[in-house]
Amino acid sequence: MLTREQAKVAVHAELRSRNLTEPFGADDLLAFCKEMRGNLEFRTQGEALSDIKTWTEKWEALWLR
Repeated sequence: MLTREQAKVAVHAELRSRNLTEPFGADDLLAFCKEMRGNLEFRTQGEALSDIKTWTEKWEALWLR
């Protein structure tokens, strides 16, 4: 099980490894969030998609815009 902070670090590491050049589109963002939720074992699955989406959007805002 991962803490929220550990999961956030894992999401950011995956984003960096993909060498993105632009933010995800809406469909790609949802697919990425679902993929990460499936790859990571959260303590609570209920908020996992929302957390991943938030972390991804903040990462994109910092690194891609």
